[in-house]
Amino acid sequence: MRYSTSSILAALAAPLLVSARPVRTRAASANDALVFQFANVLEQLETEFYAQGIAKFKDADFTAAGFSSSLIASQTLATIQFDEATHTTVIQQTLKDNGAKPLICKFKFGSALDTVTSMAATARVVEYVGVAAYLGGAVLIDDPVFLDAAASILTVEARHQTVLNIMSGTGSAIPSAFDIPMTPQEILGIAGGFIDGPCDLGLKATNPLTVTNKDTVKAGTLLTVSGTNITGTDGLFCNMMVGGAPFSINLPLDKCVVPEGINGPVALWITSDNNPLVNNVVNRATTQQVAGPAILFIDSQPEMLGQLVRSSKTGGGASSTETTTITPDEASKIIAGASSTSGAPSSTKTAAGKDGKDGKASTDGQNGQAAPASTPLPPDFKGKSPDGKTTVDGIKMVPRPQANASASSGASSSGAASSSAAAPSATK
Repeated sequence: MRYSTSSILAALAAPLLVSARPVRTRAASANDALVFQFANVLEQLETEFYAQGIAKFKDADFTAAGFSSSLIASQTLATIQFDEATHTTVIQQTLKDNGAKPLICKFKFGSALDTVTSMAATARVVEYVGVAAYLGGAVLIDDPVFLDAAASILTVEARHQTVLNIMSGTGSAIPSAFDIPMTPQEILGIAGGFIDGPCDLGLKATNPLTVTNKDTVKAGTLLTVSGTNITGTDGLFCNMMVGGAPFSINLPLDKCVVPEGINGPVALWITSDNNPLVNNVVNRATTQQVAGPAILFIDSQPEMLGQLVRSSKTGGGASSTETTTITPDEASKIIAGASSTSGAPSSTKTAAGKDGKDGKASTDGQNGQAAPASTPLPPDFKGKSPDGKTTVDGIKMVPRPQANASASSGASSSGAASSSAAAPSATK
C-alpha cells in the first residue's frame, strides 16, 4: 500500500497550504476510516465553536473579562479557529480520497458561549479533548502513513492547549509532562452534548458526567457530580486520572476529595468498584464504568505568564485598569484633596469593606498614610483621590536630571532634599 505524502490545498484569502494528507491508492481499513471520521466530527465541532464565539464577542468583552489586551484573545482565537478549519478540510478530503463519505454534523453550544469567561473555560476543555482523542486514537490506526498524519495534527492541538492554559490566567502553561489518552467512546461521552441532530459515528458514547461544584475546584474540594445511573453515592467510586500516573486515584464517591499535589487537567470517571482504572486505552476497564469521563482543571500552580495575559482577579463584568505615572506636583494636588485635615496625616481605605469597590474613603488606618498638602511627600503614601478616579499605589524615588547640575551650582545640604522626586504610581 503506497501513498503520496503531499498535496496542495487552496485556502480562502490565504496562501496555498501544503498538506501532509495521504492520497488514496486503495480503500483505507475500517479502523483507519473510523478514526478519521471521528476526527472529522471533532474538528468540525472545534471549528464551529470558535467561529460562533469570535462572531459573538467584541473587543470590549475580552477587556471586561480581564485580558490585558483584547488583541491577545481575538488574534489567538482566530488563529486556532483557522487551524481547526484547515484540519477539517484536510481530514474530509482524506476520507474522500480513501473511499469514505465525510459526516457533516450540526452543533449547539448553549451556555458555553454565554460569556467570554465561559467560552475560554470551555475552549480549554475542548482542546484537551482533542489532544486526548488523537492520543487515544493512535493505537487504533493500522497504516503508519495515517498515523503520521494524525500525529501532525496532535502536536498542533497540544500547542492550542498550552495557549489556552495561559489565557485562563490561573493555570500552568504546561501543567504536566504527560497527557491522558481516551477512547473514541469516552470522547463522544464528553463532546456528544454539543452535537445537534443526527451524527451517527457507529459508536456508543459513555454516559456523560457533570461536575456540579459551584466554587473553584482545588485541593481539599469534595467533588459532587451528576450523571446517568448515578443516584446517591452508595456503592460508587470516583476515579481521578492525571497525566503520567499508571492508575487513577480511586475513592468512594462520598469521599471524592481532590488530593494535594495535583496540577492541571484531571479526567474523572464514576465506577462501580474500587479497582483503579489504568491510564491507557488498550487495557482500561469499560464494564465497571458508570459515567464519565469529565474533564476538570485543578489550577494549583498559577504562573506569571498567564497573569500577564489575563488578570485572575477580574470577573466577567469587571473593568480593566491602566497604570500611569504622575508628577510630584500632580501627586501633591491629589493628596491635598485627600487630606481630611490641614495639619496631620490620616489613614485611608475604601469603605466598601474588604474589597473597597465603591471607592469611598474611611479612616481605619489600614491602607497607608494620607499626607497634607506639603512636600516632600511621605514615602509610604497610598490612597484615593477625592473623585475616586485615581489610586496612588505607592511612591518611588526617581533621580531628577538636574541633580548633578545642582551640585556644581552650589546646592549642597539644602539642595540634597530636592535631588530626588517622589513619583507616585497611580492607577486610573
